[in-house]
Amino acid sequence: MNRKFYRIMQSPLLLLALLFILSISFSAFISTENTPAGYTGSPKDDKDCSSCHRARPKNEEGIILSNCSGNSYEPLRTYTLTIKLKGNESSRKFGFQITPQTPTGKLQGRLIVTDAEQTKLANAKYLNQTANGVDGNGEKTWSFDWQAPASGSGNVTFYGSFLIGGRPEIVLNSSLTLTEKR
Repeated sequence: MNRKFYRIMQSPLLLLALLFILSISFSAFISTENTPAGYTGSPKDDKDCSSCHRARPKNEEGIILSNCSGNSYEPLRTYTLTIKLKGNESSRKFGFQITPQTPTGKLQGRLIVTDAEQTKLANAKYLNQTANGVDGNGEKTWSFDWQAPASGSGNVTFYGSFLIGGRPEIVLNSSLTLTEKR
């Protein structure tokens, strides 16, 4: 290589510019602890993981699972919900945000963290991964509890947006609707 190239590469400004570009490229994995609230793909939030990640979102069912019999809930009872993501052999980082709300954005029931090492609440209305809860080996599972709302609340929809890091990076949106037992 010629000397001109080496002089350019030794430039402090160029080095700073390259570091800045790299920090932007990897910021999604560095700032996993500071996931902003309101990125679930719900009609009211109108944002999802693709707002910060470059992947085009796809809708996929079966990511959010519940132990509600027949997807029906009894008012004020507590249920366990599970999120299951499956990537490929290059998938090592995973993330999500989920909320149980009406189409107008009203929180339905109460989210309960059962593993503070893996999940945390954001504004009491959203649940997402912690910095320690992103690692996986081709797949990732999180669980949490949810206390159903009072009688007369009607259907509750869990909206979620999910990130599977790797090559390619994948953003999935999914929902699960639970009906109130009468």
